[in-house]
Amino acid sequence: MRDQKERVETIESTMKNEFRHALAVNLITQEQHDNYLQELNELTSYIYEKYKDSLAFYDEDWIKINDYYEKIVGLDFVRDYTKEDLELIWLIEM
Repeated sequence: MRDQKERVETIESTMKNEFRHALAVNLITQEQHDNYLQELNELTSYIYEKYKDSLAFYDEDWIKINDYYEKIVGLDFVRDYTKEDLELIWLIEM
């Protein structure tokens, strides 16, 4: 099982790439892109700060991360293979 920080880093880079792609092909506006990045940065900053000395996640953090995942897979512009990758990265290992 991969450690939690590595999984969060993978999700972060995957989503940044997905947002960049959506912006490049005009599926989202610059403002939407910035808002999605801000939300992602808030979540990852929270996780990195809270777990900088520990790898053990608490239930409320799993809920917060899972809520973010659920929101992302519900977005129309997120490509199917990205959704599948996120599921493999995150949910199977939860």
